[in-house]
Amino acid sequence: MVTTTPLYMDEVVFYRHWHAKSERFAAGDCLATVLMEGWTLKVPIIMDVYWCMGSRQVNVYHCDLTRDGETMHMPVLGNPYMDRLIHEMGLPVIVSEEPKQFLLQAVAPAQAIQEKVSV
Repeated sequence: MVTTTPLYMDEVVFYRHWHAKSERFAAGDCLATVLMEGWTLKVPIIMDVYWCMGSRQVNVYHCDLTRDGETMHMPVLGNPYMDRLIHEMGLPVIVSEEPKQFLLQAVAPAQAIQEKVSV
């Protein structure tokens, strides 16, 4: 486990709550908030690579955190904060070998197909 402090946040004027039942993925500021609240990041971090429509890569970092006997799993979208945290803290990252595709229906419900009705 690694105790991490958010990097160079002189004035923190935000609080970004995240919960798995409200959002599928967290942003970097959500991770920064829980680290400031005393959560500890377990290492290594697993990174999944998703391909959107086969042409755009999106990294998702699976962060497991602990605090006072509680555990939390936070999938964080790749962003400059995560890149900087990983680089400057020297955090080990394991890239998942499973190819993944980001499916739109996994995020939004499929549109119902309406039949045309003759009048």
